[in-house]
Amino acid sequence: MFACELRETLIQTKGIGKKTAAVLNRNNLKTISDLIHYYPRAYSDRTKLLDLREAARNGNGTVLIKVIDHRLIGTRYKKFLKVIISDTKGNYGALLCFNRNFLASKLKINDLFFVTGKFSVAYNEIQSSSFEFEEGDPDSYEGKMLPIYPLFESISQNVFRKSMEDIFCKFEVSIENEIPLKYIKKHNFMDKKTALHNLHFPHNEISLKNARNTLIYEEFFFQKLFLLERKDRIAKQKKKRKNIDFNYKKTLIKNLGFSLMDYQQSAFEQIEKKMFSSDVFSILLQGDVGSGKTLVSLVSMLSAVESGYQAVLLVPTEVLAVQHFNSINNFITGLPVKTALLTGSTSKKERIGTTDEIKSGKIDIIIGTHALFSDDVSFYNLGYVVIDEQHRFGVEQRYKLLNKGIGVDLLLMTATPIPQSLALALYGDLELVTMRGKINGRLPVKTWVVEDDKERLAKMYQWIIDTIRAEDGRAIFVYPLIEDSESSDYKNLTEEFENLKKIFDGLGTEYIHSKLKGSDKEDVIGRFRRGETRVIVSTTVIEVGLDVPAANIIVVENADAFGLSTLHQLRGRVGRNNKQGYMILVA
Repeated sequence: MFACELRETLIQTKGIGKKTAAVLNRNNLKTISDLIHYYPRAYSDRTKLLDLREAARNGNGTVLIKVIDHRLIGTRYKKFLKVIISDTKGNYGALLCFNRNFLASKLKINDLFFVTGKFSVAYNEIQSSSFEFEEGDPDSYEGKMLPIYPLFESISQNVFRKSMEDIFCKFEVSIENEIPLKYIKKHNFMDKKTALHNLHFPHNEISLKNARNTLIYEEFFFQKLFLLERKDRIAKQKKKRKNIDFNYKKTLIKNLGFSLMDYQQSAFEQIEKKMFSSDVFSILLQGDVGSGKTLVSLVSMLSAVESGYQAVLLVPTEVLAVQHFNSINNFITGLPVKTALLTGSTSKKERIGTTDEIKSGKIDIIIGTHALFSDDVSFYNLGYVVIDEQHRFGVEQRYKLLNKGIGVDLLLMTATPIPQSLALALYGDLELVTMRGKINGRLPVKTWVVEDDKERLAKMYQWIIDTIRAEDGRAIFVYPLIEDSESSDYKNLTEEFENLKKIFDGLGTEYIHSKLKGSDKEDVIGRFRRGETRVIVSTTVIEVGLDVPAANIIVVENADAFGLSTLHQLRGRVGRNNKQGYMILVA
């Protein structure tokens, strides 16, 4: 057994290689604690063996199969492996291994395997193209429920499972109960370590349900504590702010060159009314992508600064932070307002200088990412916090930032549509301000679904080329994976980029993903914005933060791999210049 602590970094942890740890780090899984709180999205129920016909009727299941033959199917240049199989009852079927021809060396002819996956009948044959397998020994079969994790980059299900198994079985990890013991006994909950273990590796449905109930209760327990903290925060009340003439706001609006929409006027009037009352406020500002929430928040930040306070704009990604920093500086030209940018890639020397100026009050508006939570960031007179894409941050993180000032007002912004009743349930500590409407001249984005078929895709590519040239447009292609993965049949950016570069020869094609340095991402986006590059190939790193008005086409490959919230955000990357925008979902 190895002893380790929850705060230990994954790079220090035995059993997790440096390469794997580096990938996990890039995706904000940096410590043992981060990893064990990365929960499965579903489970592969292997507690009961089925035959092929039963699995096809159910749509999924675990089957003991024997490999009968291998066949290569398709055209000369694009062949895939088809593995012919049979079960113990003499039923035949096939495993379709798209982009996984290497499985021929693992699924050896005449060997037995337990295959778990989705099964269906097509062309009078039982087939599965989404499956996992392990060596089969019918005498030692032990039914189990295996976790299925959300994947990214090159990390497979097996890597996640092995890492989790090591943490719970090989390491002596001390996980303390956070719920008071009397509540654990009262509700017959599991202790925290047992609950986490059973959430990742449940013995059965009953243990999974108990583990979930334990952790759900814990989440609501602390949510309630935070709500009580907010009541306590409001009860203390803030100092009444001095009356101002709103000269900063008037100058900004005068220099815009366009009129604000009525719903924008209404939104910041509601916010400012609360700002200059004696009550601390927490507001959720809801508005569609492109409705002008950032401008509304900037107007309110300027009013906070004019009244003598510092304001913070917190965003989830460095790309978005840089974009906001640049756009805010363009908007406030001529105003006596000083801004600063603080992200994870800010150099040590620059960071020290910036944090010193923030602490002394020389900086009025600070734009930053998670770097703002660090203990070395303290404020002279923090009075207003704005959080963009608020769903990317936890309740605890919000309050950590708010506690860096006294009587700090909070504005959260979201583009994800939330019905009022649901918003009250999810964010009971917030008031809701909704921006209903659209910027003058903005056209609804046309959304189409295209079947992943060679002939249809060829027509789509030609239409994109014609549209880009006719409208001086830009196209964005989004993929769920950066590189090929053994555990997924989804298309990946690395392979598809080479194809798209040939298809859009002459238009300029570049790529962007999470592995690129912040400065390299900015360079790619800059060339895309200027039109030096007309096609950009990306992952969901551009979900927030890509504001290129000329972008009018976005193509989402394997659209079924993304949630509705992500698709909604991606759609907001186009149609931002009063010209027609198009979203194409390939599935």
